[in-house]
Amino acid sequence: MEEFDIIVAKVPFENSEDYKWRPVFILSVNGRAVKFLRITTKFATKSEYMQSKYFEIIDYIEAGLNRQSWIDTFRAYPLDDENFKIHVLGKLTERDFERFIAFLSDTDFLLK
Repeated sequence: MEEFDIIVAKVPFENSEDYKWRPVFILSVNGRAVKFLRITTKFATKSEYMQSKYFEIIDYIEAGLNRQSWIDTFRAYPLDDENFKIHVLGKLTERDFERFIAFLSDTDFLLK
């Protein structure tokens, strides 16, 4: 697993102990400290503010995803050792990666 990989991880729902396995975007790897961003297929039902925090993955099939997807840049989450499967789905294409970097620079995203 490397930075910018798309893998499968156990992701908790907000304010709940429930979770689901879903694709995530690995944002940073620093030793055992790993941070990720959620990937979602739900966009149209979100508020305009939340939509402004979602980055559209245009080349989602090339990234290893089977449905149109967005990276939720609202918050980065820590990845616990037991909460992921080492199954790399893919990476963003060069075109999407360049767009993603530009998107982050245009938003108030801060890696915390």
